[in-house]
Amino acid sequence: MAGERRRPQDVPETAARETGGHRVGVRVLADGSGPLVVAVHGAEGGWREWQPLARELAGDYRLVALDLPWRAGNDYGWGDAGTPGTWLRGALELLDGPVHSLLGHSLGGNAVLELLCAPDAPDLAAAMLFAPFYRPVEDTVDDALEREFRAAFRFAVADGIRISLGTRYDGMDEALFEMIVDTTLDRIGPAGIHSLYLRFAATGTFPVAAIRTPTRVLVGESDPALVERRATALSGAARAVTVSHRPGYGHCFHVSHAAEIAAEFTGFLAGAAGAGVLTGARGGA
Repeated sequence: MAGERRRPQDVPETAARETGGHRVGVRVLADGSGPLVVAVHGAEGGWREWQPLARELAGDYRLVALDLPWRAGNDYGWGDAGTPGTWLRGALELLDGPVHSLLGHSLGGNAVLELLCAPDAPDLAAAMLFAPFYRPVEDTVDDALEREFRAAFRFAVADGIRISLGTRYDGMDEALFEMIVDTTLDRIGPAGIHSLYLRFAATGTFPVAAIRTPTRVLVGESDPALVERRATALSGAARAVTVSHRPGYGHCFHVSHAAEIAAEFTGFLAGAAGAGVLTGARGGA
């Protein structure tokens, strides 16, 4: 669990680029001999959150974590320079080899989803999205939807804080914990949260039926980021996408359940290869 994780270690950048005052970086977390897997963090996250999963995958994969402008403490001005998918595409240009698979958490999952929908999407073996925020096209963009998003985003922020606190959360007064969550949301500010809402609303315009990359989406059973109705709409519209809800998972389960996620990832790749879906890259998908 989160409280038992080793302290994250610093890892130097191997490549970086600045666009419009916003920095993108690359960190190699596991330098195995296997294929290149690229991990994309969510809003108010960071590259370090992938270190527990990298330890589980080390030896079998080369896992690279991107450091993207929506990292913790950003000013959300990056949205003026491009969508999450645009920023992801630019970051992938910094890599020194072909990408085998993409992993994306929360907004990072949305960035991967956007990239997979593009007519010139990269030729990938597979993608796994963890707790993305997705709006089916039939969901009306209105004030009620934004209120729903804000509640879901608060759940996501609270789960991330809970995991980062580790054992310090055990026995913590709930009122104190909620104050910490409120402080974090106040720092992001209404404009930042609204910017993220707009990114969520925009997913309803993604042509998900165009996705050809085998894609597995995982979400916590109680996580409002992707409720059952929206998950069904996503998998129904995109034949290459399967969605599974996991009991006991929160929003940041790629950190708190890293060993399980590593097993899920390797099993997904093995199953796809056994079914003849993977032939080095996308193959006959």
